[in-house]
Amino acid sequence: MKFYLASSFDLVKYVKKLAETLKDIGQEITVEWWRKDYKTMPVSDEEWYENTQVRNISSRNFQGVRNADIFVLVAHPETPKKFNGANIELGYALALGKACFSIGKLQRSAMYVPVKKCKNVKDFLTKSGYIHS
Repeated sequence: MKFYLASSFDLVKYVKKLAETLKDIGQEITVEWWRKDYKTMPVSDEEWYENTQVRNISSRNFQGVRNADIFVLVAHPETPKKFNGANIELGYALALGKACFSIGKLQRSAMYVPVKKCKNVKDFLTKSGYIHS
């Protein structure tokens, strides 16, 4: 199976842990977006949105969502937070009919209703059918 893992850069340690767990059981990650944070590029907002690298990242990430069988939004285990790009990716995955999961605590939003909520990685692996409880 192919997975797209969405989150924010301040939660990347949780994303990396999940990615390694999935790879260890023979699964594929469609895009490892966490390798470089392009938001820190020293250009103005106007230049940033027109930057070729940024446009390529956007295309790559949307392709990664399209190529995934399962979409996972990785949230903080205890403190709900707002997501920006990850929520756009989640909406896209839902529109494409992908199986969508979250791991961790989400802020209250009616838009998260179709997402299968998991407390932690073990709960996710159980709910997605990779391990049996």
